[in-house]
Amino acid sequence: MTTPPALILENVRLAWQGADAPLISIKAQVGDKLLVLGSNGCGKTTLAETICGYLQAANGTVGRSSRLGYVAQQPKLPVTISVESYFGQLVSLCADSVVNDAQQCMNLFGLTPYAKRKIGDLSRGWQQRINLAQAWLGDPRLIILDEPQTALDPDGMTSLRNVIADSNACVLIFSPPQTGCETLVDTHINYSELC
Repeated sequence: MTTPPALILENVRLAWQGADAPLISIKAQVGDKLLVLGSNGCGKTTLAETICGYLQAANGTVGRSSRLGYVAQQPKLPVTISVESYFGQLVSLCADSVVNDAQQCMNLFGLTPYAKRKIGDLSRGWQQRINLAQAWLGDPRLIILDEPQTALDPDGMTSLRNVIADSNACVLIFSPPQTGCETLVDTHINYSELC
């Protein structure tokens, strides 16, 4: 039995792009690791949000796995609860058949020592690790990471690199050039050239 692609973009044009903008077509399988590089303002976040279904494409077809993990470029976390309470709330939203162990996801990014701490008491780097860990919680087939390197120290980047390498999901990373994300994957798309 053939596994369906994790992501298919066919002749997609983003809502704000003019009619002369190049069309975007990507086909990615579960297990693929892709990096979309582009300068600030070129539409990387818009493309990520279009793939996730938050925005509508101007034209073309967007198909993706319903088992999606997503890290927004500027995520909002509840600052008054503990890390473990947050993961407990997230687990309660997942169907039992498609949830990874919350403790295991926290371990992936070294969060276990901070489980009892309030999220608002943690540094921006540790909050980014929470964002990253929650993306793996729902046993996703597709993971969208919008500038995941933000606020990560070298140890955090090493954790991210290892988790991506070990992941069975299709991982699609959106990043500006020369941020270190080039070391996370083998396949690059220079999105600035498409804008």
